[in-house]
Amino acid sequence: MTRNLYALLVGINEYPHPISRLSGCVNDILAVEEDLKERVAKDGYQLHLHKLLDQEATRQAIIEGFQQHLCQAGSEDIVLFYYSGHGSQAKTPEEFWHLEPDRLEETLVCYDSRTKGGWDLADKELGYLIDKVAKNNPHICIILDS
Repeated sequence: MTRNLYALLVGINEYPHPISRLSGCVNDILAVEEDLKERVAKDGYQLHLHKLLDQEATRQAIIEGFQQHLCQAGSEDIVLFYYSGHGSQAKTPEEFWHLEPDRLEETLVCYDSRTKGGWDLADKELGYLIDKVAKNNPHICIILDS
């Protein structure tokens, strides 16, 4: 039986104005990609890699990465989501105040988050996406460097 590792790697250095530029996020993703390519084959896994860098890392592209790529993983597979970029906080909608005593939710700042009509990816949305991936019972690893 073939075991698979489904990886969604997201790194954003170059955000549109007015978001400050970062300097190591894309390098982090490239290093993880290289490490995965070297190690995964040795461990008997087939690597399925989806990488989003800078302007590719829109909110919609990240959501689709979960839904179309990571959701393919089965019970014997591994899922890795690695995000390297800005994190932030946003006011929590009133219906979630019971979950957030400080009334703030944590967010991932996507490439297009602060453009007209753009939104961050909220922790509750990320939880929903992870839950969708978990339905097939893979081993899941999430790394958020934000």
